[in-house]
Amino acid sequence: MNWKLKAAIQNIIAALPSSLSYKTYYAVQRVFGGLRSVNPVGRLQAGIDLVDHIEKQGGRVDGKVFLEVGTGRRLSVPLALWLCGASKVITVDLNPYLETALVRKDMCFIRDNRESVRKLFKGYAERPVFRERFKALASQDAEDISIWMRKADIRYLAPADAANLDIPGQSVDYHVSFTVLEHIPSDTLGGIMREGGRVLKTDGLFVHYVDFSDHFSHSDKDITAVNFLQFDEEKWDRYAGNRYMWHNRLRIDEFLDLLKSSGLRVLSSETKVDGRSLDTLKLGQLRLDRRFKDKTDEANATSSAWIAATR
Repeated sequence: MNWKLKAAIQNIIAALPSSLSYKTYYAVQRVFGGLRSVNPVGRLQAGIDLVDHIEKQGGRVDGKVFLEVGTGRRLSVPLALWLCGASKVITVDLNPYLETALVRKDMCFIRDNRESVRKLFKGYAERPVFRERFKALASQDAEDISIWMRKADIRYLAPADAANLDIPGQSVDYHVSFTVLEHIPSDTLGGIMREGGRVLKTDGLFVHYVDFSDHFSHSDKDITAVNFLQFDEEKWDRYAGNRYMWHNRLRIDEFLDLLKSSGLRVLSSETKVDGRSLDTLKLGQLRLDRRFKDKTDEANATSSAWIAATR
């Protein structure tokens, strides 16, 4: 879909009263968007990748407490963390987007595709905790997800402010998110990271995956992942200043600086630079807004990053 048409549709839906807006946008996604087919594999993989990066930093998952920022409509990431051994997952969202019907469908998918889901978890599937929990999950009645959430100790908080949580200090082992932080204003992000520092244990970790790309480029292949860097703040806000597509447009250097200014120490940053975007910038085929002109082409063309940090 042409990105300007998509932006116009989203702005119209976002202008509706909140309850009607949520329902309308969900319905549109189910018919035309990313929720047309229900398959939890992508989000399960996100949870597995989080565990991979935690273990890469020398951490362990068994018996640990997670705080996930940005639940979204499903519980696939908390589910993956639980299957890998987490003792508790607190998942928070500013908006009450969670759809129990989608969670049920995800559980049914797992039950009906047990072998392929096992293979997805690779070596983790050989661990006793996974075998025990996977067997219990596959036999769980998908109709009542609240029973499974209690058994898995998954606590859903929404609407909730991740910068001001009713959670005891130093009670969380891992502060995580997947493709969420790019949708949060930078001043709010600083508050979320400082609050994360409060609730995180002294040896805890922040592990976050950030998508720095223009999200309109995901569905409109005629534009690059840096297309939105040509607009000033006012014009970009006219296109995407709504709850469904808003993007802070922070570049990787700005994001790392924000973490440091929030009192965190960055341990690793595994970045991916988009080749098409880099070529576009090096050839001068995109006129950048002044906010981005002084940055390196590589910083502007960084499309995603796995970032690990500590207090």
